[in-house]
Formats: sequence, structure tokens, C-alpha cells
Amino acid sequence: MHQGKVLVYGATGAQGSPVVEQLLDAGRSVRALTRDAGRAQHWAARGAEVAVADLGRPETLEAANEGVDLVVLQLPLQYDFALHEAYGRNAVDAARAAGVEFMVFNTSAHVFPDTDVHAYQARQDVVDYLQASGVASIVLRPTFYMEIFLGPWIRPGIVENGVVAFPLPADFPMSWVSAWETAAYAVAALDRPDLAGRTFDIGGPQALTGDEIARQFSEILQTSVSYVPIAPDDYERALAPVFGPTVAFEVASQVRYIIGRGDGSVDMREIAAEFSVEPATLQHWLRIHDWRRGSAGP
Repeated sequence: MHQGKVLVYGATGAQGSPVVEQLLDAGRSVRALTRDAGRAQHWAARGAEVAVADLGRPETLEAANEGVDLVVLQLPLQYDFALHEAYGRNAVDAARAAGVEFMVFNTSAHVFPDTDVHAYQARQDVVDYLQASGVASIVLRPTFYMEIFLGPWIRPGIVENGVVAFPLPADFPMSWVSAWETAAYAVAALDRPDLAGRTFDIGGPQALTGDEIARQFSEILQTSVSYVPIAPDDYERALAPVFGPTVAFEVASQVRYIIGRGDGSVDMREIAAEFSVEPATLQHWLRIHDWRRGSAGP
């Protein structure tokens, strides 16, 4: 195990928090990066350093990376693609300038190279920049996070109406993965510099259809839950009034592309052979949440 200091981006977010927690549980030295120190006081109480910095302000990243040996990077999931690429480049530049030994980059969502989907292109551009930077790295590309089901646009329908509504066909297999399991891969990857330059797709241990997901919700909630697929065009129209037409189109474009692939499953045999990470099933993930109140465990 590398005993150097680990800088974790997004340390108070849904993706970064489990990384910080698992590193601290393992007794490792952590610097938690956040834009708001007040939100990271629980990490300070557990012994982590707190660095206040902004991905849009490179001068703040310089101090945050000083004295750091390892970095776990995840970027905010947003649809200003020029800004997304700038954030990624700023983080990579800061790591390179500080002499960081190794970086693990979680792309936060699917990445499919050589497509005309702008979201995939923007994420791939950051991957390309990192891999050409001279900073040794591993790239992790997760599928859909199980945490999506906790979102205010999905969870109320499940709990109140017994309906899981999502823009994938009912019989479409998807290897849903939890943020906790993805974080475990990121933590494990920190100790595998021998795999530098590699990219790994990350999915959960099961490729579940919508109907299978509904059945598992039914068991947990002890009530009838059904799955309702949303057509991508309808999904785009529903998102537009809330997020604007551009974001709605870009989100729906990713769904259309994934559906067009015909299969959202990930073969985890290779990555399972490289990293010792305990797989987390959807059933386990569902059981550690209080669906009536929306609170969550690991």
C-alpha cells in the first residue's frame, strides 16, 4: 500500500465522499478538496486535511496539490462541455506541476470514444489530455449509478406510486453500479501503478433489466412496483422545461446511444482479476437505504 498523501476531488459529493471515507477507514493520509470548508468539517474531525479550491481557478489548485503523492479525480457532472474540459485540464496541469506520482480519474459516467455525442467527446478529451500529460494514471468509466434511484425525479414515483420510470427499455440489461463500489475501485487502483495507462469500465455484479429492478424494489418495499420505460424523445421533452433544451438534448442523446448499442452490461471478469473489490448487488444497495425517508448508508 502506498503511504503517500491522497488528494480527493469532490470530497463532499456523492462520488468523492465514499472515496474519502474508505481511505480514512484504511488509515491513509487524505486531503479533501472542496469549494466550501464548512461542508468538509466532518472529514477534518476524522483527521483529513481540508483544501479549499475551485476547479475553475487554477491558482487555487496549485496549493491544493502541493505535497500530494496521489490524486483521485472526479469532475462535476454538468453540460457546459468547454467548462468540463477546462476543469479536467486544470486538475491535470496542477498534478503535473506538483509532481504527483499517480492519478485515478473517474469519468463519472459512460465514455464511448468515436461518437458524435458531445458528453462522451468531452469526457474522452479529458482522458486524452491526462494520458498525454506524463502523469501516470488509471481511468475508470462507470455505468449508471444506483444513486440515480434516489433522485427527486425518480424516488417519489417509486415510493408513492410504485413505479420505476427510466428511459431504458424494460428488457434492456444494464450493469448498474453503486458509488460506494466505484469508490472502492478507485481506492484499490491507487495501489496499482503497474496498471498505469489502462482504462477500465466499471459496472456492478449484475446486468439487470428494468423489470428485474422493479421486482427487487417490490421485495424491499413489500408492495407491488412496476417498471415503466420512458421513450428518449419523451424524456427529452420532460427535461427541457427544467434544465433547458440543450441539456435535455445532450442527456437524451446519451440514452439513445446506449440503447442503440443493444446492451448495457459490463464484463467485470478482467477488472475483478486485477482489483480485490467486493461486489455490491442492487438488492444489498436497496436494503441499506431507508426508502421512506431517503436516508442512506454506505
